[in-house]
Amino acid sequence: MKKYFAYTLMGVLICVLNFIIYNYSFNTQATPFLTEEQRVESGLMMLQTTVPAYIVSSVIITLLFSLLAKKLND
Repeated sequence: MKKYFAYTLMGVLICVLNFIIYNYSFNTQATPFLTEEQRVESGLMMLQTTVPAYIVSSVIITLLFSLLAKKLND
């Protein structure tokens, strides 16, 4: 059970870190050139596309890490 908690925590951490990196880079590069309406639209689009993509990628990375850990321990 402890192992599953660690993998879940790792997946959540990967997702959050990916989102923070994306949000920081978007805010520094694109936000100064957008109007307020464009910022709201891009924020909604980011929640609809980027967050699910980061959830999927964090699950895949966590599963790959789990498989690699099993292979190395066998």
